[in-house]
Parts: sequence; structure tokens; C-alpha cells
Amino acid sequence: MRLIHVKNLSPDMKLAKPIYDDDNNLLVNIHCKNIHKYKERLLNLGIKHIYIEDEKSENIEVENVVSSDLKRKCESAIRDTFSNIKEDKKINVKEITQNIKNLVDEILNNKNVLVNLIDIKSTDSYTFQHSVNVATLSVILANSLNYNRKQLVKIGTGAILHDVGKLAIPEEILKKPSKLNNQEYKIIKEHPSLGYKNTKNNHQISPLSRVIILYHHEQVNGEGYPDGLVKEDIHEFARLVSVADVFDALTSDRCYRDRWSARKAIDFLISKSGTKFDTEFVREFMKNIAIFPNGTAVKLNTGQKALIKEQNKEAPARPVIKIITDEQGNELDEYKTINLMNKLNIVIENELT
Repeated sequence: MRLIHVKNLSPDMKLAKPIYDDDNNLLVNIHCKNIHKYKERLLNLGIKHIYIEDEKSENIEVENVVSSDLKRKCESAIRDTFSNIKEDKKINVKEITQNIKNLVDEILNNKNVLVNLIDIKSTDSYTFQHSVNVATLSVILANSLNYNRKQLVKIGTGAILHDVGKLAIPEEILKKPSKLNNQEYKIIKEHPSLGYKNTKNNHQISPLSRVIILYHHEQVNGEGYPDGLVKEDIHEFARLVSVADVFDALTSDRCYRDRWSARKAIDFLISKSGTKFDTEFVREFMKNIAIFPNGTAVKLNTGQKALIKEQNKEAPARPVIKIITDEQGNELDEYKTINLMNKLNIVIENELT
């Protein structure tokens, strides 16, 4: 399978991963042969990238750190949580916690897999999928830092609930397709405090999980919010989750921009390391991310185009690739698979969309 922009769909392509609507109902099933006919509908839903199967992408697999079934259960749980808060009902913390425990266990059982975390997100379901992705990335990072299972569950719980305060923010601000003005940004900055207020009296949620909700937008240089804390005063769980939060936000399609590549997002984290983000956490985070996720198209320094086939965990920038064109961009009659660990003269220049 390979990742493409929806605008590039053609009749010879089949869907490689199912697409669900905002209520987790199946919209288009795997192996659909007429996926190109859904182009406009998908774009109207805010879905810009999907995985497809064709001759070029044969034998390319995208490994899931967390199963699709569990991800949907987690999304459903956080969706129900948001709904209950809106209606002043009690949060089902037990459901959230059990799903996070299952997520932790799946991650512990797949610890050698680099994260290929490119999701098919619609505009309206972004918040729920983002919450689950941030929980997943946070637990992966925390596990890499040797936190114990109880700590992983607390981190995952705080991470999946980190944006619960956005319920009190008007949708026209959350989904505004252009830059926020000063007043709108001031309102957005209230969501950590509002989320903490919504959960602080729920003693089923660990105080450490609530600290994540309150402080995930603090920055180590003291320029974050809500309290402008510096590194030593920001709980390590919140510093950790802030890295995962920003990475997933940058690598997600939004109504106002296309997703960034994993490489560009990692470069941003590095550039802000020691100012916005904890340097140690950024360094460790990089070790667990596929800089060039499986199924993405890339351009090589030779002028050839290739697809990412497999990862080399010890050298994420040098994966196994399938070369699909010659130096002039002409498609090859026979595709070539090479391991960049063994071809040091070949370098990936950039990701293609």
C-alpha cells in the first residue's frame, strides 16, 4: 500500500485501509475498486490523504503499533467522554482507563515497531483521533524512557483527555480556516484551565493525569500557557505529552493546511528543542518515529522516485525503498528494492505528496 493525496486518485487504484465517518460508521471498505469516484466526497469531509493499493505498492505494508479496532474503541470512549461533559453527565473514567490499559499493553508488545502514524482524519473527527494519537505517541515515548506500566497508564489517560477543555471553546474558533486574531487566540489559551476545571473533582482521574491536562501547553523557556512555567516547574509528564501533541498536530491534515511530513515535523521539534520542548524528550521521541513512513513516496538525490518499503529502526533516515522511476522520472518496467543502509551514496531528498 502507499499514501496518496485524494486529488491524485485514479481508476486503477483500490482502497488499502477502510474509511470511517465521524461517528465511526464504515464509509468506504477496504479493497473498494471505485475509490476515485469518492474523490469530491472525501475532500468535502476534509479527508485529503488515503492509503491505496496498486502495482507500484505491492508488498508494502504499514505496521500498526496499536490495532485499528482498539483505536476505534479509544476514539469512541473519548467521544462519549466529550458528550457526557457537554451534557453535565458523569465521565466514564473506567472505560477510558481500560482502553488506555489495553493501548499500553499493545504498545509494550510492539516495542520494536517504528511509528507509522499517518491517519485518515476527517475535519470533524480530528479532535477525537488527535486525542488517541497523542495518547499513543506519549505512551510510546514514556515507554522508551523506561517509565513503569502504572505511569504509562497515567500518562496515556492524561494525554487522551488533554484537549477536553476545548469543549468550552466556540467551534467557529476551533475550525477557523485562517489565522486567529488576538482575542480568539486568548480564548483558545483558556482550554487547559477549562479542562482541568472539568476534571479536578473527579478522583478517579489521577492528579498526575490532570497535571497533563493543565500544563501540556507550557514551554521550557517559560513562554507557554496557562501559567508561564519554566522547565523545572513543569511536571515531566506534561513536558512529555507536549512533544507528542505538537508532532501529531503538525502531521495531520487541517482545514487550513495540508499535513506536514514526519521529517518536517521532527525538524521543527529539533529547532524548538530547549526553548519550547524538553531536549531529552525530543531526542528520545525521534528514535521511535519513522521519519519516512512506509508507503510514502520520496525523491532521491539521483533524481529517481521511490516508495518507502520497510524501516531500519537503528537508522530511521535510511529505510528500505522500492525505486519506481529512472533519473528522468520515467516509470521502470521492473521496480528495484534496495536497502539504503547498504547504499550510502543514495540519499532521500524529500517526501512527495
